[in-house]
Amino acid sequence: MFVPLHLASWLSGTLNVVFVATLSVLGGLLIAWKLVTSRSRCFNAEKRELHRPASTLPLLGNTLDLLWFQKHRLHDWITEQSEASGGGPWLLSMAGQIPRVVVTSPEAYEDVFKTQFDVFVRGPGEMAQDILGGGIFNADGEKWQRQRRATSHLFSMQMLKDCMHAVVCEKSVKLRDVLAGCASQGTTVSMKALLSKFTCDVFTKIGFGVELNGLDEPVDVEKPHPLDIALEVIQVRLQSPGWLWKLRRFFNVGTERQLRESMHEVHATVQEIMAKSLADKQRATEQDSTPTPAQRDLMTLMLQSNEITDAREIRDAAANFYAAGKDTTSFSLSWFIVMVNRHPRVLCKIREELRAVVPQLFTHELSTPTLEHLQSLTYLEAALKESLRLYSLAVYRLANRDTTLSDGTFVPKGSRVIFSMYASARMTSVWGPDAAEYKPERWVDAETGKMKTMSPFQFVSFSAGPRKCIGWRLAMMEMLTVLAVIFSQFSIETVEDPFTITYDFSLVLPVKGPMPVRVRALPPHNA
Repeated sequence: MFVPLHLASWLSGTLNVVFVATLSVLGGLLIAWKLVTSRSRCFNAEKRELHRPASTLPLLGNTLDLLWFQKHRLHDWITEQSEASGGGPWLLSMAGQIPRVVVTSPEAYEDVFKTQFDVFVRGPGEMAQDILGGGIFNADGEKWQRQRRATSHLFSMQMLKDCMHAVVCEKSVKLRDVLAGCASQGTTVSMKALLSKFTCDVFTKIGFGVELNGLDEPVDVEKPHPLDIALEVIQVRLQSPGWLWKLRRFFNVGTERQLRESMHEVHATVQEIMAKSLADKQRATEQDSTPTPAQRDLMTLMLQSNEITDAREIRDAAANFYAAGKDTTSFSLSWFIVMVNRHPRVLCKIREELRAVVPQLFTHELSTPTLEHLQSLTYLEAALKESLRLYSLAVYRLANRDTTLSDGTFVPKGSRVIFSMYASARMTSVWGPDAAEYKPERWVDAETGKMKTMSPFQFVSFSAGPRKCIGWRLAMMEMLTVLAVIFSQFSIETVEDPFTITYDFSLVLPVKGPMPVRVRALPPHNA
């Protein structure tokens, strides 16, 4: 075939350009890989390099695992790799990035969360900036300390007694009434959606003094909550090379477009709640009404404090607490319902304890348990903590300088340390040979019948050290209260086989799907 000389010359030149460009890209990747690996050699105490998954590739590292092969079973894959490393630290790498050190031991948690707290920081918050902004969960240093000081009073034991318990009881009764309606109609309902409405109603009342009344609205499982979409996109970022998600963000396409649209809705919701809260407070001021302890909500504390004065920071702080109050608690409750469906013997023991401690719940003489009752519900607390142990999310910290963990593992500056609490809960080196089992009895002292005291670095569902979850007491009280109410009144059975229910692709480990349940009212004598 005859090709004109000028065309042949053009083709040759084009191919040369493509060839040179390809070589340049590959060369650049190779240089980047060499630079990254030379800067990020992580050694253990014996000066041997840390374990890497067998699927680790040159240049790409574990990028394909994170993007495709293990994308939807990431936590189980991390557990498998943690077992392969003997429970010790191991390296997770991605193209063009410094490898991340994955740890699962209580000793490593104590190192990072407490002993070297000033070394391991949240770091540049770009990954989660679009959802958490400059809020308490994404801040470091003085900014984090200011927000912590400004809001800590809200979560004191005194506020728990004076205000929070009454709100939780009120919303628990509302949820009970909704479930009673489902039982009488014989319809299935998305328990995941109901629990999300419940926790959202609780926290908007406690945090902002605003009645959201989400439980009064019909359940819509077709439309996911914008916050849930945003959390899923942040997980996509965590499992993608930085250049890839930043490119999507620059062009506003794909998941990054979804994130922008979802966060626009979330911020609009938070600002609407804040505006209503401020309007209510203004009316109270005009009426010369002195706030009671029960009216000292999150907004009041932030406005009265000199710690947070920037309007954007107040909004970010409010959005952080809104997200935590809505999702983490509701997802934990969802997993608890899955676990007692898998293990009906546990539910039988819970009901036996409830009948012994709060029989008035079964005769309807009491609508909700008192705080004193909750302190005596040892087995319910054990069952809840066991569920929390098995289904907790992963968190990370960034080393702001070269350092060494107590086991001798060297961590270079700029490396991220990932704490897989899901994997840690399944490590026999941490919890014994029955680590992967759902076993509430591990929490109860066989001789005294009281709750055992666990190391805060072994049970880390609420984190540990200075950054321990500021609202953990509220979360435990809220969950114990609502669980006592609903399981003294109803049988709640998952429509799906509970053993097939798994986690969804998201930052906060939710149950996958809407989790439809059948609700049946229990006669008092059979409760």
